[in-house]
Amino acid sequence: MRVTLAKNAGFCFGVRRAVEMAEQMANDGGGHSLGPVIHNRPVVEALAARGVKEAVGLDEIESGAVLLPSHGVSPGLAEEVRRKGLVVCDATCPLVKRAQEAAARLSEEGYTVVIVGDPKHTEVQSVVGWTGGKAVVVDGPEDIRKMPPMDRVGVLSQTTQPAAKLEAVVEALREKAREVRVEPTICRVTLDRQAEARELAGGADVVLVVGGRHSANTRQLAEISRAAGARTYHLESAAEVEPGWFSGAETVAILAGASTPDWITEEVVAMMKELDEGKEPEAEREEARTAEPSEPAKEEEKVAAPEVESMTEGQAEMEKALRDLKNGELVRGKVVSVGDEGVMVDVGYKSEGIIPVGELGLKDNQTPADMVKVGDEINVVIKNVEGQDGNVILSKRRADDEDAWKHLQAVHESGEPIEVPVTAEVKGGLIVDAGVRGFIPASHVSRGFVKDLKPFVGQEIKVRVIELDRPRNQVILSRKLILEEEQRRLREETWRNINEGEVRTGVVKRLTDFGAFVDLGGVDGLLHVSELSWGRVKHPSEVVHEGQEIKVKVLKVDRENERISLGYKQILPDPWTSIQERYVEGSVVAGKVVRLAPFGAFVELQPGIDGLVHISQLADRRVAKPEEVVSVGQEVKVKVLGVNPQAHRISLSLREAEEDRDRAEYEQKAKPEAEGGGLATIGDVFSDLLTGQKGQDKDKS
Repeated sequence: MRVTLAKNAGFCFGVRRAVEMAEQMANDGGGHSLGPVIHNRPVVEALAARGVKEAVGLDEIESGAVLLPSHGVSPGLAEEVRRKGLVVCDATCPLVKRAQEAAARLSEEGYTVVIVGDPKHTEVQSVVGWTGGKAVVVDGPEDIRKMPPMDRVGVLSQTTQPAAKLEAVVEALREKAREVRVEPTICRVTLDRQAEARELAGGADVVLVVGGRHSANTRQLAEISRAAGARTYHLESAAEVEPGWFSGAETVAILAGASTPDWITEEVVAMMKELDEGKEPEAEREEARTAEPSEPAKEEEKVAAPEVESMTEGQAEMEKALRDLKNGELVRGKVVSVGDEGVMVDVGYKSEGIIPVGELGLKDNQTPADMVKVGDEINVVIKNVEGQDGNVILSKRRADDEDAWKHLQAVHESGEPIEVPVTAEVKGGLIVDAGVRGFIPASHVSRGFVKDLKPFVGQEIKVRVIELDRPRNQVILSRKLILEEEQRRLREETWRNINEGEVRTGVVKRLTDFGAFVDLGGVDGLLHVSELSWGRVKHPSEVVHEGQEIKVKVLKVDRENERISLGYKQILPDPWTSIQERYVEGSVVAGKVVRLAPFGAFVELQPGIDGLVHISQLADRRVAKPEEVVSVGQEVKVKVLGVNPQAHRISLSLREAEEDRDRAEYEQKAKPEAEGGGLATIGDVFSDLLTGQKGQDKDKS
């Protein structure tokens, strides 16, 4: 007796994912699942033994973690779980999640949602919940013919339904509705398994279909096998196998549903080997005698099932269009589902590909939804074509790396600069994100030495690729080259356009005792200390500081020697413009002695305005040196003798200011001293003068 096991047997991606999440929950201390995790009784019982117990309703769960099963739940139930404060572990199959989202989207857009499937199946019930309970569930085209005319209809299918049935329903709807929109929700892995079941059953005398009796995809395999003419038995475990089933059989095919674990299928295969060798499987027979299956296995009746007899023309065309994939191949696909566990992408294969979270290339605090959305077309690399269930493991990260290397190679050859974000500071330089990890040596960060590189972290900077080594995964970049090129370009442009007399904006780069150097755009001009202010300036720091942006006037351009002289005070108001209005001849004003000369003293009246007190105007006596009367920094009052705005000169007199003061005091004392009209005496008037004269006589002696 020849026994053949289907190549596509055992857990599909969605089921494996749900079981792994349940096992992790068991490792973390256990919890509950809302209904069976998957439709396989031995697996559910094994998980319950490990602490993940099945709950029929939410009222059975008071605390802890709750697993949403692979067939999903309605959004209302999921929200109720969260409101109750329970920890949610969503094990919904990504394909089912895609169907749920499609149903919700169609309903929101005003479509009448029609679901092809079993209305009692938990998957279908969960999808209906995503339409607010408004979806219509049909079993086949005959249900459509009973319905009234409709306007806009959105159609989707239970993931395990035959494609032929969906096509028949769609054709019937086109006669009833003005618009029919079909969402592709059938699992392509299921289609592949059904095609293999059809092929194996056609050449087998007996077919064993291993899997849960409540599993829709397993029941579909059994129906396909019966329709192909083979004696078909649907069993949940090896203990149900009866030797009498194989009387006269030469070929036996074993099929397994997507929710059937490998260990159960392996037990059935081992049982068949023992039977083929003529041994009596005592242990299994004893278990079969004592077990009480809810529904004993028996030979199924041969019934006609036209909708699954063979592939439809549409299915055949689809199979022809499917591409062959190879590990490491770069392909383009369309995002069909985005979840916390990863992204599903249609790459034109028999099943959607899966991008695990770790292969998305997410940055810190980024989620899959931040990176892609449903409908996006993206490049991916085939990481692994899984033979077990047909699902393809994809990597967006590797595809992005490939694109990044191609781009880097192109810009390296062309010399084109690129902008990159700085992600970290390390010893000797900076780490940047150039699509792949790039490095900027400290010597290439700036034109000069940079002591602290930390301020660059988080910045977007322009760099040039100077070295690429793909085998060593090494990318060396330079910001310095970009800055030097920009400096050369600015310098050439500045020398070409700068002219004497124009006003330009520059940045103070460096201060010295004699002035400030101002960057005018690749060229530094000298702003001498004498040109900083109309007033007296000891050091440039009194007026400007490094890094300050200022406007300056170009006083002189020497292209031959590459020198530019600048002025700052020239763009400020000239205090001599309205000098005669502020300093009227004959008025007495305050000032400060700022400089002494042999011929007199200079008094600053305001910044930029100095007046000269000639030595003859310092006192009412002969003065040999100004130091005999005043000193630098002394506050004095002086009288304005004359103003010459054109020559920027003011003549002042300290002597006349003092005489005016004495005269004013004399006149004040000469007035009646009291309300009674008493007169001042001659002694009162001249007492101060006499006192002063006595002091002078004493000094002479």
